[in-house]
Amino acid sequence: MPKSNWCIDLKPFDIVEFRGKNILLLCHENADLDAFCSAAILARFLKQKKIKSVLAVPSHINEQTLSFAISEKISFSVNPSLEGFDVICLFDFNDYEQLGKLRKEFTKKVKKNCVKVIAFDHHEIEKRSIDASKKFVNAGAFSTTEILFDLIGKKFDSKMSFYACLGMIEDTGRFLVGSKKFFESFSKCLSKSSANYTKVFELAKHKAPDGERIAFLKAANRSNIVKLKKAIVVTSTISFYHGAVSTKLLDFGADISLVCGTEKKGLTHLAARAETGFKENKNFNLMRHLFVPLQKAIGGDAGGHSGAAHWKGNVNEKKVLSEAIKILKARFD
Repeated sequence: MPKSNWCIDLKPFDIVEFRGKNILLLCHENADLDAFCSAAILARFLKQKKIKSVLAVPSHINEQTLSFAISEKISFSVNPSLEGFDVICLFDFNDYEQLGKLRKEFTKKVKKNCVKVIAFDHHEIEKRSIDASKKFVNAGAFSTTEILFDLIGKKFDSKMSFYACLGMIEDTGRFLVGSKKFFESFSKCLSKSSANYTKVFELAKHKAPDGERIAFLKAANRSNIVKLKKAIVVTSTISFYHGAVSTKLLDFGADISLVCGTEKKGLTHLAARAETGFKENKNFNLMRHLFVPLQKAIGGDAGGHSGAAHWKGNVNEKKVLSEAIKILKARFD
C-alpha cells in the first residue's frame, strides 16, 4: 500500500494532548458497529485517565448499532452543537459528506482553526479528504477498531476488547477479508474480552430488515452479467441499500459487483465490492483502479478502500455503469 496512506505512529498518541480539553468523539452518519465501537473504546480509555468526552453521531446510527448501544448502556448525542469543543476525533470516515447536518458547522470551525481534528480511519486518503490535524490512518487495516487496538491495545480492559471484536468482525463482513496480523489481533481481543466467540458473532450478525431483503431480490432480478476475460462483473440498479446489495451479489459468484441507483434529491449513487480472493490474486484495488479513474472521467465524489467503495454525483445511472465497465474492461478484458 502507498506510504501516504500509512500515517499511524504509536509515539504521537500522547494522552497529554487530551487533558484539560473538551473532547467530541464523532462517528459518521448512519454509524455502524466499527465506527461506534471505536469511539466507545476511546471514550473508555479516556475515562480510565479521568478525562471526560462526548460520543456523538451527526443524525442517526443504524439499527444494529442502536441495539448494541442500548444493551451496553452507552450514551451518545445526536446532531450536537460543535461549539465549545477543543478536540474533535473522527472515527471510520474521512469524507465531508458523512458529517451530514454537521458539515457546515464543522467546516467553519476547521477554517477558523479553532479546533483540533484527530482522525482514526482505515479508508483510502484522497485529495478531498478531511485534512485532520493528526491522522491515525491505515488503509491496509480491515477496521478502525483494529487501529485502536494497534494504538492502545495494551490498555484494553475486557469491555474495550469486546467492542474491538465486534468492530473487527462486522467490518470484515464476518471474516470475508483479513490477514494474519488481523486475526492475531482479533484473537487477543477475544481472549481479553468477557464474551465468547458465539456471542460476538451473533451480535455482529446483520439482521436484514424486510426492505433490505426485498431490495436483494429486486436487484438480483435486474442484474446483468458482464463476462470479461479475467473477471466476472455483475451490475444492477436499486434505489436503496446499494452497499448491502453489492455485497450480496458477491455471494452469487461475482468477482466485482456494481450497484447503481438515484435518490430523491437526484444524486446517483454507485456502490461496488470486490471478492477478496479475486482482489488479492489480481492485485486489484477498487478505489485506486476503478473509482479514481471513474471520478476523473465523470466527476462526482468517491470514497472507500480496496474491497468496498462508493461514488455519488449528478450523472445518470446508465452513464455511470457504462464508464465503470469501460474502465474494468481496459484492465481485465
